[in-house]
Amino acid sequence: WQTGFLFYRRCILLVMATRNTGTSAILPFYEANIQREQESIRKKKKIKSTLAFSRLLIFLIGAGLFYYFWPAIGYAAIAAIGSLVLLSVLVLMDAGKTDEIKNHERLIRINRHEMDALQHQLGEYDDGRTFANPVHAYSSDLDLFGPASLFQFISRCEADQSKKLLADSLLKPLPIQTIREKQEAAKEVSGKMEWSQQFRSHAMAHPLSFQTEKRLLLWINDPDVLFKASYWKGIVTAFSLISLASLAAYIFDYLSLSDFTLFLVIFAGIAYGISSKITPAWALLSRIEPEMNALYEQLQALEQESFHAAFMNEVKSKTRVADNLPASAAIGQLRGILKRFDYRLNLVVSFFLNTFLLWDLRQLLALNDWKKKNREHLASWFSAVAETEVIISLASLVKNQPHWHFPKINDLYFNLQMQAMGHPLIPEEKCITNSFSMEGSGKIAIVTGSNMAGKSTFLRSLGTNLVLAYMGAPVYAASCEASHMFVLSSMRVADNLAENTSTFYAELKKLQYIIENVNQRKQVFILLDEVLRGTNSDDRHAGTKALIRQLIRQQAVCVIATHDTELAKTEATEHPAAISNYHFDGQIQGEELFFDYRLRRGICESLNATLLMKKIGIHFE
Repeated sequence: WQTGFLFYRRCILLVMATRNTGTSAILPFYEANIQREQESIRKKKKIKSTLAFSRLLIFLIGAGLFYYFWPAIGYAAIAAIGSLVLLSVLVLMDAGKTDEIKNHERLIRINRHEMDALQHQLGEYDDGRTFANPVHAYSSDLDLFGPASLFQFISRCEADQSKKLLADSLLKPLPIQTIREKQEAAKEVSGKMEWSQQFRSHAMAHPLSFQTEKRLLLWINDPDVLFKASYWKGIVTAFSLISLASLAAYIFDYLSLSDFTLFLVIFAGIAYGISSKITPAWALLSRIEPEMNALYEQLQALEQESFHAAFMNEVKSKTRVADNLPASAAIGQLRGILKRFDYRLNLVVSFFLNTFLLWDLRQLLALNDWKKKNREHLASWFSAVAETEVIISLASLVKNQPHWHFPKINDLYFNLQMQAMGHPLIPEEKCITNSFSMEGSGKIAIVTGSNMAGKSTFLRSLGTNLVLAYMGAPVYAASCEASHMFVLSSMRVADNLAENTSTFYAELKKLQYIIENVNQRKQVFILLDEVLRGTNSDDRHAGTKALIRQLIRQQAVCVIATHDTELAKTEATEHPAAISNYHFDGQIQGEELFFDYRLRRGICESLNATLLMKKIGIHFE
């Protein structure tokens, strides 16, 4: 009855999803996924309870049979061994169910993450603040990193390498061909949500870290110094045969206790001397096996999935090594060696294995063989995982934001067409969209309006959507066509007490960087908000006017937000072919001021700020 009810509820949710539009239509999809995973957990826990009862029952039956047949050692031994075998099988089955439950729990967290993203409730997720760069050309102005940032909104990355790759994509435009390939890949992967969520689950189990990659690459690029001669394999075999033969001789009374003790001391001394030289190599690779398990699962998932997108097939090609062996198989071999290497952590087991089998040396020789076969491929496997997690991040945007669209990127300078554009970090139900276009170089768009009217948000909407476009992601617009260029901005400037830098001087440094790029005739798109705000009104007016004229002469393209309506009027008169005026306005209803956040042509003529000042108690004559 419960299963039937859950299935019925899921069908209803999916039907509702097909009838809704926008991001709210996707919520039932994730709710249904969570219900399914919770039901799977319930079933697995029920099986675990059965296994626990079975273990107890077999233990009691085995103990009873052992007691019943004693002192008939043969039958008692058979009962004991049979019980131990069955118990071992049940323990392994129980461990498997535990792993499956953990996987379902991770999938629940993944679906809840998607629901939180749809509702812009991401406070507990990684915000990428470690990648923040206050002197970057646009990072701080466009809220790329930190709380409520673009990184926090789009990232579905778990590995350090993936997060770094995603951050780099936000900070620098990709080549046009790569952008198009990533768009195609994101579209395809957005239709493979079950696969991508399972890929993320593997990553969440033990996220890959820079530290592990660094240790592995340090080891794999270090030439073999110890025990590299081929005869060591023969020595290991001969040693093992001699030591085990002496043990057998002692057990069957062919060797006295004193003689065996002497042999044991010799064997242990040799083993200790060899192991002490191996310890540094073990220390370099110790405790990375869990991350190797995650890498194995991710590579295997990538290898087993088929793709049409060229980019994903290129990524998938990195998972092949010599002799057409899958990368997951190679990593499986490595984690097996590392697991056996870690037996040395158990002193009793380590003593026996090293004394009779030179266990540590065996594992080191196996590692050396593995290194020779895979030295050239290891870095590409980390890269494949990072690229896949970034594509999954873009695919999640495609899935969750059906009202967003992929832009067309061209190499013409300059062309920008945005239809129904909104800010990516403002929820759909609250966001007011605007259309905007610019054509040709040497063009300046001046946006006027009072505070809170929407000028700064409009500039950030332009910049943030272009950053998304240049990383291969969809943008918050009904349609978008843009030139391939680099965004430069000066919008949010702060002083720096450590460098004894005032706000005004910090802004001058930003403007200097912009001017240098313009003078080099680079293809840039400039966003400026209240230029030279740190000086008096006369200097600000004169300086902004001079900057605008310089940008026009250098054939730059810029959008400037300002309160200076006189500047907008003067420049429009003197440079009618280069200047376009836009504004945001407010409506006064009674004693209240309302903003509609709609972009309009022309210069703002209203004195809305006067009303705001009156409302706080400033009296005008």
